[in-house]
Formats: sequence, C-alpha cells, structure tokens
Amino acid sequence: MINAENVKISVVMPIYNADDYLKPAIDGVLGQTLGDIELICVDDGSTDKSLSIIKEYQQADERVRILTENNAGPSTARNKGLARARGKYVIFLDADDFYESTLLEKLYDLAEEKSLDIAVCKFDIYNNRKAKFEDNIRSDHGEIFNESDVVSKNVYPDVILSCTTGYIWNKLFRREFLVEKELTFDPDLRVFEDTHFVVTALSLADRVGKCFEKLIHHRVYTNQPRNKLFKKYYGQVPVVYAKIKEFLRAHGMYTPLSQSFLNLSASRCYKIYNLLWHDAKGEFWDMLHESYAEELGWTKAEPEYFESSEVCDFVAAVLMYSHKQNVKRQDKGLKVRLKRVGRALKTIQLRKRTKAFFDKLRGKGKNNTEL
Repeated sequence: MINAENVKISVVMPIYNADDYLKPAIDGVLGQTLGDIELICVDDGSTDKSLSIIKEYQQADERVRILTENNAGPSTARNKGLARARGKYVIFLDADDFYESTLLEKLYDLAEEKSLDIAVCKFDIYNNRKAKFEDNIRSDHGEIFNESDVVSKNVYPDVILSCTTGYIWNKLFRREFLVEKELTFDPDLRVFEDTHFVVTALSLADRVGKCFEKLIHHRVYTNQPRNKLFKKYYGQVPVVYAKIKEFLRAHGMYTPLSQSFLNLSASRCYKIYNLLWHDAKGEFWDMLHESYAEELGWTKAEPEYFESSEVCDFVAAVLMYSHKQNVKRQDKGLKVRLKRVGRALKTIQLRKRTKAFFDKLRGKGKNNTEL
C-alpha cells in the first residue's frame, strides 16, 4: 500500500466519456519515471466504458484512486480530486492528452530546486485528425521566463497574468499554496474555468518557474466536447474576467495588477470576438458594450496602457457603439481613436441622461406627472 506521506505528486484527472483515449493517458501517468505519485481519477458520470477501464487499472496498480461525480462538470470534478489529494504537489491533466515519461519528475525537481508555488512546462498540440504534432499557442509574455529563473507578481506586475496560457494541464502547483490561498475551481463556469484558476493563482504566487522542454502533448480533434461547450457558453467569457477582477479586488491585488488585468481581459475578449460567427459576434459585442466593458474597468484606461493598438481601438469602439452601429461605421471606413478611452463612458452616460430627460418630457418617464 502506498504511504500517503511519500506521495510527491497527486495527478487529478477528470474523466467524462473518454474511453477512446483513456488508456494511453493513464499509461502515460503510471509509466512516469517518478514513481511516488497517485492518480486520482474522477469519473464525472461517464456513460461509456471509462469507469470500467479505470477500475481495471485500480486493481492492477494501488496508486490509482477512483472518485465519482454525477456529470457536474470539470470544475466540480477537479475540486473533488484536489480535496482528496495527498501529494506535496498537484497537477491537473486531461484524459485525452499524453505525456513524456519524464514530465512529473522534471517538474517536481524544478519545483523543489526553486521552491516554486507553480511550475510550468512547454507543450505542443497533437492534431488527432491529421495525426501530426503542431506548435502550441504562444503566451503574450512568455519571454519573462527567459530573463529570470523565477518570476512573480512582485517582479512583473504589468504582465504576470498573461505570462503563460490559461491552460491548467501544463502546470504543477504546490498543494500547500493552493490550500493556504483557498484556490479552487468555480463550479458556475462552464468554459474557461481553467483560465480563472490559473490567473488567480498567478496573482497570488510568489515563485513561478518554467521547464523549457515539451513534456505534454495536448490532443485536439473535431467536435470535441470543449468546442461544443464554447459554442454554447461563449457568453460566459466576460463573466470569467469579471469574476477574476472580483477575486483580485478581494485579495488586494487589483490595483498593483490592474494593467496586466486590463490587457489580459481586453485582448482575450478581442480574440474571442474574432473567432465567433456573425450572430454570436453581435451578441458578444453588445454584452461588452452594455455592461461588461465598464465592469472590467476598460472605461478608466489610458491608451498607453494597451500593448496593442488593435485592442485599444476595439475597446474604444465597444465603449462607444453597439455592434450594429460599429458595423455601419466600418462600412464607411470610420474608426474610433480616443485620446482617453474613459471619455467613452462620459459620452454614453451623457447620452443616457439626455434620452431619459427627453423621454420624461414626452411623457414616457415614470415620474412624468410631476412635469
């Protein structure tokens, strides 16, 4: 029986209908060169053979532990695994990815050597349809890891929140750090719940390091569940960043990290907008225009805060115009360039007050009898 005190890494793997790729994923974990690990498989109500597969592995290897959920989503599954984890470090891996055999050993050694709260590793993409490896998406400020062995919010406050991707599965976390900071996954989020977890962790971590070897191969394939979820819940994207801002405020980190948060939220919303289809573009834009742009703090930003002129112009246009209005302006070749983006809010507020005043005069207001 494995001694709980000797567990160096707890591997938490949420599983939902993953029987096509589950065996290679589990073999990749149990075949690691670091043996003092536990694999916590959280079956989230699978209706295929996933549960029977992990039960077979449990009978053959005592390091495999099984927890079950009733299709509550990846956040709840990961939280359940984290609550039961016994390792000094925790890593969250997807059930359809596969790993180099030295992944856990190299991340563990790096974390121990540098006394890290978070250890990050490089990865690539495995295109399942084409059966080929592709380069991963580059983070906006990954270069800060080239300048120092250890980075943190204290050294790089203006870029720390976007120094790595929002993916959860290429990061090793010191469990005591997660417990001390009470970091968990938000069960209300159906998409980008991993981004919320990663960004909030980065905002509190004192020591973050990176291994520059590609140790994880992230599998992507047509019609994967995450893509379907995104198409259904893309409207939650600004909600995710609003929740991150709320977290930063609650922990006293919003002011020192405000520029990093501004660029992270604005650039990600700009990217998501460009990925959406026509009808969704309009809905997403108007969500930002009517409430979330102000809630995310974009209205108080100076142009020089933005790292990209395209993102700055996007923010200014979102603040000033509805999607329909902006499309008409684009058709005419018009652009919005504000000396101070915050002026947009003043203009919007003035328009609202003016409209309310004239509505009242015309008898549309609630208190028109007083006129």
